[in-house]
Amino acid sequence: MSEQMAGTDVRPGAWTLALSHGTLECKEIEPTRRFYSEFLGLETLRRGDLAIWFRCGGGWMVASVCTSEKQVSLPIESRWCLDMASPAEVNEAHEAALQLADEYGIQEVLPVTQEGGYRAFSLRDLDGNWWEIGHRPGRLYDHIFGNA
Repeated sequence: MSEQMAGTDVRPGAWTLALSHGTLECKEIEPTRRFYSEFLGLETLRRGDLAIWFRCGGGWMVASVCTSEKQVSLPIESRWCLDMASPAEVNEAHEAALQLADEYGIQEVLPVTQEGGYRAFSLRDLDGNWWEIGHRPGRLYDHIFGNA
């Protein structure tokens, strides 16, 4: 234990400031960047030959690292979720996904579902990653974590 920590009440996790970033894999950088930027509307930043970073506001981002053909598709349970401003925007995004699937390499688009106040659909991108695009009333997950 360092001298600075000696005698202090340090709890595991007490040092965590914020969720900073996560990682996805992709097969090719440029088509993936184009999908994130043009279709999903995310801010992207090229990071060398093997990675791009992307985000949608907030204080954290995702790195997409090129692993070429070694990239492994994950099941739909391991999806990324994007929240829309309204149920109508979910419908518009679904229609766009169907119409632009070939242009952006979208492999699969599932039907729109409605459960309670949550309206959503999922799609599998050109790298086999699943995305859930939906609208939920309220402030994301604050009410679940007690920050309403």
